[in-house]
Amino acid sequence: MNVSVLWRNAKTVNVMNGPATENDILDAAIGAIRREADLHLDVVGRHAEKDDGRIDAIIRMPNGDVRLAVEIRKWATQANLGAVINRISNLAEPGQGLLIADYINPNMGARLKAAGIQFLDTAGNAYINQRPVYINVRGNKPWQAVVARERVKTGKAFQPTGMKVVFAFLRDRQLINAPYRKIADQAEVALGAVGWVIRDLIAQGILLEGANRNQRRLNDLDFLVDKWAEAYPYRLKGKYRIGLFTTDHPDWWKATNAEQFGALWGGEIAAAKYMNYLNPKHGVVYIHKANMGDFLHAARLRKAEPNERQDIQIDLIEPFWKQAKNKGDTEQAGLAHPILAYADLIETGDARNLDTANRLREKYLR
Repeated sequence: MNVSVLWRNAKTVNVMNGPATENDILDAAIGAIRREADLHLDVVGRHAEKDDGRIDAIIRMPNGDVRLAVEIRKWATQANLGAVINRISNLAEPGQGLLIADYINPNMGARLKAAGIQFLDTAGNAYINQRPVYINVRGNKPWQAVVARERVKTGKAFQPTGMKVVFAFLRDRQLINAPYRKIADQAEVALGAVGWVIRDLIAQGILLEGANRNQRRLNDLDFLVDKWAEAYPYRLKGKYRIGLFTTDHPDWWKATNAEQFGALWGGEIAAAKYMNYLNPKHGVVYIHKANMGDFLHAARLRKAEPNERQDIQIDLIEPFWKQAKNKGDTEQAGLAHPILAYADLIETGDARNLDTANRLREKYLR
């Protein structure tokens, strides 16, 4: 079988009410590709476990020899695509992972295909590359009702305020059992927010709680890191973005002392300093607005014009957490916490950055 359909005329596919559960999405996507390309896939496992994470399903290809590990995503168009690519890449051996989603728009499909990530959605869009089967379908559209569902909010722990509380836990895991007032102070959130964030984390199985409130413990660190890093760019980072800057000097950061301006390196620069592995090109700097002018002058940075093609991009972000006088075991002077550097790298979707991110995670986020 060899089905290749690129950029067909938009076709609206009848998934009127939209799948409500991951199982619904799985079944609908399998049915859609059967109708679209006469490809018959069998589900041979659901909710499997793997040494380094969860697998939502296992699918068998028609020849019976190839099995694909499946990640199922609701509201996929809201997802951090870099995080999705990284997740599927780590789900199984190369070429053995599969993303199944409610809807994957053409731009997402192109990026996934370029990254070698196979996918299916409930509208019949697909990229499968398993010899002798090759399927590439893009352009199918869901009903408007399904598109509207993509804007539905999810768990409170991964809304902006909740993200700040989770970040405080990731910085200091002992804080999980601290009094609510101390948690609120460290996360810089209202006292009343702490309770509902903790309840949401417990409901998701990320935290476990004993008979007393001071008997909480982290149950699934990997899942928490995955969810936080995926949501970070658009739930939290974007709210604190100061602006995008650029420079004509590739080694600008080497001659700049971030600490002099009360700033912290994030992204590629932080990762390079933590791991001594990556050669940074783009930058993320966590800095207070009051210090921004002096920093820009010293680093010879300029504001990026709206339509300018920047060879070097430097993203300035206002810190959203309480600055600690004493660094934890995982933090280094002048560098943002490893979870921030990790999330910054994952956001890019760049293969070298993803490799570095996973090395950083293995060393600092276990």
